[in-house]
Amino acid sequence: MPTLFSFMFYNTENFYDTLDDPNTMDSEFTPEGRLRWDEKKFNDKVDKLTFVIQDIVKPEIPDIIGLAEIENKNVMMSILDGLHRKGMNHYSFVHYDSPDERGSDVAMIYNTHSFIVLESTPILVRLPGIEDRTRDILHVKGRTTFDEVLHIFIVHFPSRREGTDRSERRRYFVASELHNAVYKVLSENPDENIVIMGDFNDTPDDNSVDEVLGAQKSFDTILNIKLYNLTYPRHKKGIGSTYHDGWLLFDQFIVSGHMLLSGKFDCKPEYADVFNPKYLLHFDKEGHSNTNRTYRNHYTGGYSDHLPIYLKIYVK
Repeated sequence: MPTLFSFMFYNTENFYDTLDDPNTMDSEFTPEGRLRWDEKKFNDKVDKLTFVIQDIVKPEIPDIIGLAEIENKNVMMSILDGLHRKGMNHYSFVHYDSPDERGSDVAMIYNTHSFIVLESTPILVRLPGIEDRTRDILHVKGRTTFDEVLHIFIVHFPSRREGTDRSERRRYFVASELHNAVYKVLSENPDENIVIMGDFNDTPDDNSVDEVLGAQKSFDTILNIKLYNLTYPRHKKGIGSTYHDGWLLFDQFIVSGHMLLSGKFDCKPEYADVFNPKYLLHFDKEGHSNTNRTYRNHYTGGYSDHLPIYLKIYVK
């Protein structure tokens, strides 16, 4: 019987601790700040995230979890403690503080029983001619218990907060840096297993993902040295992971061709999906769905402004 190995990515939406860090713009996420962010709200957010991790590939738990909008190691330790309280004892994490002005980083949690970290590094992204600082790209190289090496890249592209056009070249630049890092690995060995996961703040059809990164949307001809967007079929069906005047698929899994061609495991686009149970959704009076956010003008005690995504592969 095939063994499941699974990935999850979740933009957690402003997962800050309650302490004011003078080096970041986090003052509103303090007990005295505008949002009155306190220990009770923080602990509730930890509990909600760990519940989603427990539920997303039930009855199993994810082997690799990519996270975005994590403030620091304090938050990661609290998440790990929350997982341990729920009996998920075999997790550890990789996190680096990035130069992002808001102190918002990416991170990775992994199951130490199924994945061994060999190397990890933050890839610093210096936006040219722009004072704004952005998140690092996290690159983790590790070995699975089925003796395959994985290169995992976790990203959070610059947001559209200032408008799509104004922010577009920032995402182009990060996509270019990601492309360079991935193809440095593939140039040394075209048979490497690459998994890219993250919030791209663009859809699979947008140029940063489609053209600059070069994530293929067709699976008719698979080549080792190409990248393939496993979440594109969901996007084509109108399925989204965040809501801005409609559902948009910003959160995506992209893999190298070798992941699809491997004789060791089974990886297909249909094994990647958005996790959207009702408790992660908010419904208005007309019954239209949106994300169940932590704040919606006021504190609502929801989960996030994104839905998590997951990918299952089956070891033969």
